[in-house]
Amino acid sequence: RAHDQSHPRLGERAANRLRRRRQARMGRDKSRRLSGSRDFRQRLVLATLTSTPITIRDIRAGEGGLCPHEMSLLRLLDKVSDQHVIDVNDTGTKVGYKPGVIVGGKGLEHDCGVHRGIGYFIEPLLLLGLFARSPLSVRLKGITNDTKDLSVDTFRMVTLHMLKHFGVPLEGLELKIESRGSPPRGGGEVLL
Repeated sequence: RAHDQSHPRLGERAANRLRRRRQARMGRDKSRRLSGSRDFRQRLVLATLTSTPITIRDIRAGEGGLCPHEMSLLRLLDKVSDQHVIDVNDTGTKVGYKPGVIVGGKGLEHDCGVHRGIGYFIEPLLLLGLFARSPLSVRLKGITNDTKDLSVDTFRMVTLHMLKHFGVPLEGLELKIESRGSPPRGGGEVLL
């Protein structure tokens, strides 16, 4: 209304047309704009849980953009959710993410690669799995123990048991280590 009053000579039709254009522009991109690669996992998880579209720009501009493990995380999100939109530009320096529904699923498999440990992927999966429509069962392949991320043993012995203090029942919540893998070749396999 304040905008309409600043143009006192506009007729009613022109004022309505101007208002509709402004609303269309505002509705076109309602995503939250973020910058840089810092806290990439947390940004994606929080955007998913709050159903908030985000656009992350200037991701390692001049340094190659998204790392292989971040691309792998986006592929993993693609497997456990539905009705979402993930848009990565050619250089990997900009990601648009419109969250969908966390559907979960059984019998899923994901190769985490050898750039980060499986713990990097388990952390967001645990949070998203708590809000999935159906139970989540995923086989993750890669590095089970490295110096960058929590080991799968830490998740199995500590993190899963901590969840019960937050009201999460432990029945059905399991991390089974089927084989171990270390850098640089990986080869580990766990079932969450």
